Amino acid sequence: MNSETALWCVGGALVVAIAFAVYKARSAGRLRARIARLEEACAARDAAVAQLAAIGLPTAADLADGARPARSTPALAPILAGTPFADSAAVLAQRYTVGLGELQVAVAESVRHKAQDEARQTTESSVRSFAETVVSLGANLSKVVAQAMREHRGQETFETLTLIDHTVQQMIRQAQSYVVVCGGLPGRRWPSQAMTDVVRGAMGRIQDYQRIRPRELERQVIGQAVEPAVHAIATLLDNAARYSPPGSFVDVTFQEGHHGVTIIVDDAGVGMNSEQLDAARRVLSGQEPVDLHRFGPHPKVGFPTVAALSKRYGFQASVDGSSSPFGGTRAALFIPEALLAADVVEAAPGAAPEPEPPEPSGAAEVTGAGLPRRRRHIATADTQPLPPILSTSAPRPSVAAAWQSGVHSADEAAAPSDPAEGTR
Repeated sequence: MNSETALWCVGGALVVAIAFAVYKARSAGRLRARIARLEEACAARDAAVAQLAAIGLPTAADLADGARPARSTPALAPILAGTPFADSAAVLAQRYTVGLGELQVAVAESVRHKAQDEARQTTESSVRSFAETVVSLGANLSKVVAQAMREHRGQETFETLTLIDHTVQQMIRQAQSYVVVCGGLPGRRWPSQAMTDVVRGAMGRIQDYQRIRPRELERQVIGQAVEPAVHAIATLLDNAARYSPPGSFVDVTFQEGHHGVTIIVDDAGVGMNSEQLDAARRVLSGQEPVDLHRFGPHPKVGFPTVAALSKRYGFQASVDGSSSPFGGTRAALFIPEALLAADVVEAAPGAAPEPEPPEPSGAAEVTGAGLPRRRRHIATADTQPLPPILSTSAPRPSVAAAWQSGVHSADEAAAPSDPAEGTR
């Protein structure tokens, strides 16, 4: 009995041992299979990360250089399907794709702007270089004509040389306009000039100068602002004469104020509609940048030139289609007080000082602090516009010759033109 019991106990233990061994063997197999799958999954993840690093990141770098990417996301192994890693990789791929697209758009936009800037700079440099060459050659030709005027005193010869020089001055002004809109500076240097001489100098650079009727004002413009003011006024006068009837006059008046002097140009032309006025005001105010590529096949650089000079020297230019008394257009150029010389009258050497004019009240007016009260400067002529008059006779060459002689006398007082100055 005891031996049977022992036998049954040994058999039961043996069965349990066998069952446990089988269980452990199966568990070990399942564990090895799981480990193999995990190793395969890890290898797939490593491959995906390596692929992202080997393909995706160089693609972004190539995109920054302007190349188009071949692939945007790495391919995942089937074993990773449905896993959290696959979901995370999908989110990462989506964000990467979106970011890559935004980067591609930004790079394309940057490349386009860079190409436009380079094209604009190249165009401006080429146009400016050509215009400066024309200005330099025109200045040399003007000197030759001026020398010929001094050597040949015949009336007919003098009138012919005057017409030649007048044409040369117009050519220089047109070329100088391109220099200014391309960022250059006016090349001529002048001493201080009266406002009257500034306007007359501007008249000498337009074709229909005989139709201009200027008033007079002896306020002095400082030398630094003379050439820019002459060029800007010449542009406004040329527009006024060009877009008004050939038999009408263009009036130039002055309005003095506390902060400066305004030069007013009134014409009797067809005027400007609301769209043209708005476009001109945007250009003159600097709201619309100057771009040579937008000028078209028939560029108009008048207002852009005035705008560039105004921005650089502190002028204020404006146009109005309803203020002209002749039904045309009124253009105005404001020159601030900082660009005007002090109104000082110098006494001749050895001359006795002029007596002080008597005050109406018998005593000079003073301020509350006891200082002399400042008086307003009075214009030398009426600033109201002249009535419209139509010319009935052709311009006389003799008058042009005499006027041009005075212009060249002023040229001799000015400093010589420096072509290199306009290239800075």
